[in-house]
Amino acid sequence: MSNVGQNPTARGPRVHAGPTWRTWLGGYALAFSLLSSGVVHAQGKELTAQQIADRAVRPDTNNWAGAKTRVRMVLSEEGGKTKERSMEIVGRKKEGRYQSLVRFLGPTDVAGTAFLMLDKGNDEAEQYIYLPALKRTRRIAGRERDGSFMGSDFTYADMQGMNSKDATHKRLADEKIGSDDCYVLESTINPKAGLAYGKTLTWIRKNDYVALRTKFYYTAGKHAKTLYVRRMKTIEGGLVVTEARMQHELKPHATEVFVDSIEKKEDLPDSQFTPAALEHL
Repeated sequence: MSNVGQNPTARGPRVHAGPTWRTWLGGYALAFSLLSSGVVHAQGKELTAQQIADRAVRPDTNNWAGAKTRVRMVLSEEGGKTKERSMEIVGRKKEGRYQSLVRFLGPTDVAGTAFLMLDKGNDEAEQYIYLPALKRTRRIAGRERDGSFMGSDFTYADMQGMNSKDATHKRLADEKIGSDDCYVLESTINPKAGLAYGKTLTWIRKNDYVALRTKFYYTAGKHAKTLYVRRMKTIEGGLVVTEARMQHELKPHATEVFVDSIEKKEDLPDSQFTPAALEHL
């Protein structure tokens, strides 16, 4: 399936591969279903707004104990200029919580940079970054979490996403995206969640609860960004998002993410998911 979230202005390379309000109402903390290799399964019946949100973000979407994913991130700027970053993500679910380690492989100016995220359930996730030029690891905290993740249109806070209970959901009139019937949710975010966003609008496909499109609005009301799911692939009986695009709406910039490969991994060691591990290739 191609261009399912329909971003008509999209540019950039196309590939044929083969969240949780945890990156955004199924919107996949792109790190997300993309980086966590989340698998979405369908359920069906007439639902309330809260029930739809819970199904789009339920924490058991990842049926694998762990996975290694190869990802490319393409940053598009004004005038058609692009930058490409390649990375390897090792992720697992332990005691119902997600842990992921991202290592940048290229280009040379970012190679060796590593990022660790440790889900803490209802608490703010612990995030650490290792910068090889400084040869040290530091924690990402406070307002720094609203900063850009490696020059992309995702923030560090986007990587964690949020619990569906951190917002009040309203079901709007159903709509279609292409031929897909979608629920439409307007979600007003609790200010106590500590996010830069005040509201999201999400189009959730009815037959499998995949969030095909998510619009993010800043607390002041401006439309900030739109996340489009562009391509999916069936793996282990479920759908995995293999291509997505985050379009910035206030400046000429976008980030496309391509999942090139996913490999199931069992029994990943605890030692791989520690701040100290970031400094070891």
